[in-house]
Amino acid sequence: MEEQDDVVTWWRCAYYQYRDSSMRWDHADGDEARDLAVTTLLNTVSEFVEGRWNLGTLKYRMDEASQASTFIFPERSVSATLQDLAMSVPLEVLEPALRRAASLPDSPGEAKGALMDLEELMEREVSRGHLHRSQAQGHRWTELLATLWHIQDPLTWPLVSMIGMRCLRHRGELGTEDDYAEYASIMQRLSSSIGASMMETEHLLASLEEGDLHVPDAEECHQSYLKRAEDSAASGLTEESLELFERALALRPRTPMALMRKAELYEGKGLLMASIGEMETLVELEPVDLTAHRKLLSLYKAQGMIREHNIEVRRFKALKESRK
Repeated sequence: MEEQDDVVTWWRCAYYQYRDSSMRWDHADGDEARDLAVTTLLNTVSEFVEGRWNLGTLKYRMDEASQASTFIFPERSVSATLQDLAMSVPLEVLEPALRRAASLPDSPGEAKGALMDLEELMEREVSRGHLHRSQAQGHRWTELLATLWHIQDPLTWPLVSMIGMRCLRHRGELGTEDDYAEYASIMQRLSSSIGASMMETEHLLASLEEGDLHVPDAEECHQSYLKRAEDSAASGLTEESLELFERALALRPRTPMALMRKAELYEGKGLLMASIGEMETLVELEPVDLTAHRKLLSLYKAQGMIREHNIEVRRFKALKESRK
């Protein structure tokens, strides 16, 4: 079992502190409105990209969704950008370019290329006198495309967040010259490593940047979850205890006691295969732990796993012989 990166551990601790705080509920209404708007707009955006709808339909439906969510999503600025484009750039130029740009990228590198292509096109439209310089700010294209990509895949593509980018810069995760593509890449990695949704990750960064969230050191965080897990188990709250032990293991994967206690709790619920999984991990982590081997043997026997039981018997005997 590989050692875990200290940076990943810190972020997981921060996320668990956020989850345990009342802050996770502060955005509940807004998140629900955003989820609804994303669901409502998915087909429209996808069919615009495929050429089934024109820009007018896309803008109309995005405006409707924005109003229905009381302008939570899409934001007014996105609507204003679409309005400026529709009124200034010839549709025979704008629609195919926007369809290409709005196509869901396969990677942050592809997203960067799409943003650069759209910005280059808009610069040409400025030089031709179709678009005013004041309307052709790069951040507007970034915000627009991030919104269209987010609608198509909200688990992968974050919205533009200045406070989120500041937080990542302060943590040394994002360079001062890095743009949305790098931000999206980091957000994808971060949300995956801490087990959070993209929206949760956005809120976590905001709470950190605003100084609302205290993050204890990793060991304090780890010990806290171990204690809370035991307290929950003693109170008969098995599911809560399992979740807390899982958090402790996410912070410190090499924690034999947590693996043993999870195995015992699963066994108590009659979930023998889950218990076996924990014990197999423990035996891999602690190959000379006789107690762990005995426990695994008893579980294999109880589950009727004859082949695995016989293999484990030979390992157990060899281990005992080596200790004589």
